[in-house]
Amino acid sequence: MTSFFPDRPPYRPFLSGPPKFKVGLKKIEAAEWLRPDPELQAGRAHGAAMLDQRFSEVFREIHGSAAAQAEARAMVESALNETAPEAGEPDLARARRMVSDDLVVMTAEDGEWRTAALALCQPTFFSAGHAIGKTLDGLHVPVPDGSPRLAGAIAHVFNSLAADAVFERFNWTVQFGEDRYTPDGGPLRAQAEALGPEAAADQLHLRVERQTIRRLPETGGVLFTIRIALDPLEPILRNPETGAALAAGWRGAADNARRYKRWDALEAAMEHLLKRENL
Repeated sequence: MTSFFPDRPPYRPFLSGPPKFKVGLKKIEAAEWLRPDPELQAGRAHGAAMLDQRFSEVFREIHGSAAAQAEARAMVESALNETAPEAGEPDLARARRMVSDDLVVMTAEDGEWRTAALALCQPTFFSAGHAIGKTLDGLHVPVPDGSPRLAGAIAHVFNSLAADAVFERFNWTVQFGEDRYTPDGGPLRAQAEALGPEAAADQLHLRVERQTIRRLPETGGVLFTIRIALDPLEPILRNPETGAALAAGWRGAADNARRYKRWDALEAAMEHLLKRENL
């Protein structure tokens, strides 16, 4: 299979500068929605393993979400031209076994969008239990200027999303280690600080979320997908095309972004690595 992204890392949002807290959506072709990429097998296998071993931790649903889940499963099946496995599970969990992406169904009730079901096998510092049933405002309270500004902007996008439109956006951060299942970043940060800057620097990774949204036209919901790409930082920093940009993105992040991402715990290790690479 020919990869759309022959080089690592496959996604490079840091080329656009430091992390930003805005919607930042880009319209893409439907054929690009769940296209194969270098993370497909790793993300798919990881999701299946998590559903097998820790189902109650990674899958949650609220009453009344079954129809939207079934529509989401059918949409994934159509995009991949495959049939979801008969796993004796809710439809969204079955769909998660087909893709490398975590899947979240959002539905609107009394004018508010909330999380109705999610298969969250590779969360970036939040959990399925935390997110289920929350409104957009509730989900974005911790984000700098997230509620009501960012949550309101996202609600506007959801309300006006055309049935045939697919949108994509990216988030990025720096993570200690290569764990995909990270509902809590505290243990990783503690490990990094315990090791000390020099040893921790060798285990720093770029963690990128590729997010997409699509309307569920029959039920009126929205399917939100999250694909994770994890890559060691050292090769990225050694590459002249990416090293300077990532260093600038790290150092140029606003104070509120650094606090939100808890980068202070990785500061010494990251600076050690940057200096080692003459950045």
